[in-house]
Amino acid sequence: MKYDWKKGMSLSFFQDEQGGSIGADTEILRKVSEHGFDCVELSFSHDDYFYKYKFTEGENAKKLYEYCKSLGMEIWSIHLPFSDHWDLSNDDAKEAMEDDKKLIEAAELAHISVAVIHPSFEPIPEKKRAGRIENAKKNLKELSDFAKQHDMILALENLPRTCLGNKSPEMIELLDATGASFIFDTNHSLEEDNIAFLKNMIAHGYCPVSLHISDYDFVDERHDIPGHGINSWETLLDLLKEAGYRGPALYEIRHVVSEERTVSFEEVTENIGQLLRGEIK
Repeated sequence: MKYDWKKGMSLSFFQDEQGGSIGADTEILRKVSEHGFDCVELSFSHDDYFYKYKFTEGENAKKLYEYCKSLGMEIWSIHLPFSDHWDLSNDDAKEAMEDDKKLIEAAELAHISVAVIHPSFEPIPEKKRAGRIENAKKNLKELSDFAKQHDMILALENLPRTCLGNKSPEMIELLDATGASFIFDTNHSLEEDNIAFLKNMIAHGYCPVSLHISDYDFVDERHDIPGHGINSWETLLDLLKEAGYRGPALYEIRHVVSEERTVSFEEVTENIGQLLRGEIK
């Protein structure tokens, strides 16, 4: 392998015909393991975490960890919920903070290393941006400190459009203020060239702790498999390798990319092997 990283998969890929989450179902987890993945990211809606999977109740998180361990697979990360209500840049983020902390406490029982969070939801009007950044700094620092107390890393995700963290200077400002780490989403950089974004983050001492790998057209996020967009994969992955990236090659792909295109899990499995062998340029 040209890139000797573990294979990871976001469970957001797996949905039923109504769009409901099925990623933590035992048959799905077994399928992911049988297809050669080393680790997964939990990525569900707030209601699925709390009411469908009851992740924060009793020993449910521990049982999920033990099942994945029996498959030889790690739960690497948990993606905290994101929506307008669950936004730590809001003026009133008390409920969001409380539930994020409950999820982190449960994630500790599942031996999860990284908690992924969006610095904000959207849209954010320009006239309110400075205030929302200050809210985010305060609340994300509190949550980052809380995560560290539970042996976890809080990773802020770079985001598209008007979200906070849509350019490298703003991401660096948030990271400097919060003590958090960051996760690099390879299909979110719309306001700044993807390679320039990553170079600037690394130059300021911020090598990502995890990845969300997918491809896009630089017009909007697409979450397609690498090679079905215009990312320069060899350049991006070489930058990460040279910077000492140690996390997994974690795919965050949409099953339904557009009305015209769907991606199968078998395609994902074949594609990640090609990427790690350096066959996708």
